[in-house]
Amino acid sequence: YYTSHSYTPVREVARSTETGAATNIIYGLALGYRSAILPVSLLAIVVYLSFWLGDMYGVALAALGMLSNLATCLAIDVYGPICDNAGGIAEMSELPENVRDVTDALDAAGNTTAAIGKGFAIGSAALVSLALTAAFVTRTAVLDRGVNMLNPVVFAFLLVGSMLPYWFSAMTMKSVGVAAMEMVKEVKRQFDTIPGLLEGAPGHSPPDHARCIKISTDASLREMVPPAILVMTSPIVTGMFFGVEAVVGLLAGGLVSGVQLAISASNTGGAWDNAKKFVEKGGLVIDMPKIDEVTGETLRNMDGTPVMVPVRQRKGGECHKAAVVGDTVGDPLKDTSGPALNILMKLMAIISLVFADFFMSINNGQGYFNVPRQAF
Repeated sequence: YYTSHSYTPVREVARSTETGAATNIIYGLALGYRSAILPVSLLAIVVYLSFWLGDMYGVALAALGMLSNLATCLAIDVYGPICDNAGGIAEMSELPENVRDVTDALDAAGNTTAAIGKGFAIGSAALVSLALTAAFVTRTAVLDRGVNMLNPVVFAFLLVGSMLPYWFSAMTMKSVGVAAMEMVKEVKRQFDTIPGLLEGAPGHSPPDHARCIKISTDASLREMVPPAILVMTSPIVTGMFFGVEAVVGLLAGGLVSGVQLAISASNTGGAWDNAKKFVEKGGLVIDMPKIDEVTGETLRNMDGTPVMVPVRQRKGGECHKAAVVGDTVGDPLKDTSGPALNILMKLMAIISLVFADFFMSINNGQGYFNVPRQAF
């Protein structure tokens, strides 16, 4: 509903391009934040009912149930990139325009199916993370005395955990920006140094595709290291120095913040992409001043207001340019930061569970700082 241009939200984002890229960005972000309301509410209901019916074992079964749809999620996830690449091949091989129209329609559907697949992945990641956190609590015997939310350490690390998905997303998004800058500079260099490449002159030297591919793959491997270190060291450092209750706060904060950020990022990017496709296929019609074909002046009514006529927006127009900006901003959100937050939620919980006994060996689970258990 929030990523298909068959429905109102994406069409609102497309219409916002009438006033430029800035309003397109604002509408897209608002759509993403709003799209988190229903999925998060449903997850909350699932967690409550599962716990009511079967305690934490029920929550674990709910996670398993969502994971059992893995084959379907893989199928609908792969569908989008296949259609996207088919469109790229059609454009590079200069096939007729109607072929590209068909692949664009398929790609738009692929963006929607990808959002559905990501939604299942995010939901299952949240439930798995919750089940692993419960296992950590049981393993460290925190369950016997309970976790007091008014404990300053727990509350402090609840805030820290809520901040981690934003830090992680910032790192992954900047990585995409760094790689993109390198790629743009390389393409510009080739345009400047290879005669006839930009103009498409017959017989020109072929572009260096391998260099561009190397930039992308090298950046992807190099830039994944800092986010991975952040995710793996956060629970270890917290447990070593501040104790197991601080780790519980960290995991809870990361889960609560990460699931909502992941949903909003994925849906925002998908909406911007399909808003661009909606403009490209001529679905956006806006009123524009009528221009006199002879004089080139704006025609006006008797009261001096411009005569407005409906104009269908197409590829290459001002609305399309604004939509392309939104699509460019949305790509790292829906393809990098959003899906990667699933890893953050699950990996932090798994690492905490693996190191649980080590944490308990340090001052009976109170960390090297031997933090006292006290409430506000």
